[in-house]
Order: sequence, then structure tokens, then C-alpha cells
Amino acid sequence: MNFPLYDPEADPAWQIVRSERKFDNPHVSVDLNHYRTPGRPDKDVPWLVVERKPAVAIAPRLADGRWVLISQERLPVRQTCWEFPAGQVDGAVSCESIATTALNELSEEAGLELEPGKGRLEPLGWFFPSQGFTSEHVYLFHAEPVCVVRQPHPEGSEHISSVRLVSSGELRRMIAENEITNALSLALYARMAAKGLL
Repeated sequence: MNFPLYDPEADPAWQIVRSERKFDNPHVSVDLNHYRTPGRPDKDVPWLVVERKPAVAIAPRLADGRWVLISQERLPVRQTCWEFPAGQVDGAVSCESIATTALNELSEEAGLELEPGKGRLEPLGWFFPSQGFTSEHVYLFHAEPVCVVRQPHPEGSEHISSVRLVSSGELRRMIAENEITNALSLALYARMAAKGLL
């Protein structure tokens, strides 16, 4: 599978001229960066940036047209959220590692696999969940058709309480009525709507 990857070095007019690490652990780091930008090429612009690994988010759809959502506890916001499966990419970032992560997250968080001989994983680009605060970017995928093969088995720090199958109309209603509030699910919905997949 081949698709475009986000490359922060793609435009040489954007430069980090100095960087100071303020905090670091295996999941997140905080840097005070000084930038030169296309609009301010002669002036250092300081900005505190939270660095996280790239992530994936996948909109899985069964052969009967229903979407698969998971209910996951999200500690920072102290809520259990309905969302599409998602997770961070470990190790070197490539099209292969990103696609493998997407398939692994489908299995771990929702007990899903691509339907043998028919299923496909379609890349839908990437988005920035909070571009004023972090460089994190999330690769979006549509997986169809998928089939349920097991119970979810999330990693130790996660808690997934249930899996829900919803029609496109129910998915739209959940978004309209603020039942789905997380950026990755909203971004997936918007990208799929723009591509005529709903």
C-alpha cells in the first residue's frame, strides 16, 4: 500500500532554528522551538510544542453497511467516548507500518479483520487534531468490508466497554446530537462525507 505521508521538512521556508527540550517521556515530549516561517523569515518565533507519535484512525464498515464504533474511557476528559478505533504508530513511520498499525487497532480495539478476499483498507489522508499545540498528525482510513472475529482485547492501559454497530443515519445523528465529540471520529466522518463514502 502506498499513500502520501506527512513531511514537516517538505517546505524549506519553515525552519526550526533552535530547540530546547523541556519534558520527555515515552509518550510525549515538550519542546520550546524557535521558528523561521514564510511570513517571518527574518525573525525567530518561539512556540511551545507538544510532540507525540503519529496515529491512525479507522472507520470500519460491515458488509451490511453498518459502521463499528467503540466505547472507550478517555482519562484526560473524564468521559467514556463513542469513537472509531485508533492508536499510535510505534517505530519507524512508513506506509507499511501505518497500515499495519491500522489493521492491528481494528483487531485489538474492536475484534475486527478485513473480510477475506474482499476487504480493503483505503487511506484517506491525515489531519492535525490540535495544530496550535501539537505536531501530532493522524492518518485516516476507511476499512470495508470488515467482519467480527473476536472480542476486543485492548492493551493494558485502555478500557473499552462495548462495541456498537450503527447505520450511516445513526452515525450522523450521534454527531449532530453531540454524542460523538472526539476529533478523530469527526475528522473521519468529514473526510468520508467529502469523498462520498457515507
